[in-house]
Amino acid sequence: MENYTPMQGPISRAQFLKSMGITGAALVAALCMGGLSSCSKSDVTPAGSKDFTINLDDAAYASLKTTGNFLVVQDVVIVCTAANTYVAVTVICSHEGQKQVAYRKASNDFYCSVHGANFDINGKGKNGNGSGGLTVYKAVLTGNNLRISS
Repeated sequence: MENYTPMQGPISRAQFLKSMGITGAALVAALCMGGLSSCSKSDVTPAGSKDFTINLDDAAYASLKTTGNFLVVQDVVIVCTAANTYVAVTVICSHEGQKQVAYRKASNDFYCSVHGANFDINGKGKNGNGSGGLTVYKAVLTGNNLRISS
């Protein structure tokens, strides 16, 4: 064996594949689409149930009275979709469990910035990384109190 030098520490999957001569689009495909997937954890769901109430007259939540605005409260993305109409989903992306789900007003959907997972307003996945969907909570408005529950 010529010039063998032992590795110092662990090597990432991407580094290993590159060392094997796999680069470019083939590297991305191997990492994110195949059996060597490092970009996927299936069925990541938030732990525990939710049951809390916010008062929309409170300054911290008053922006939710405006259609298109959203806030994250207790790991729940709450969106005002129309006058007195609300949608609530987990902030935890089903793709890899990252707390990065946000609402996009322009496209009226949810998006995770970590790997581009996309979800419709009902939490259903719109692309491969969003295929696990989002946990959706009940959002019930009574007067100025908005109750979010499992």
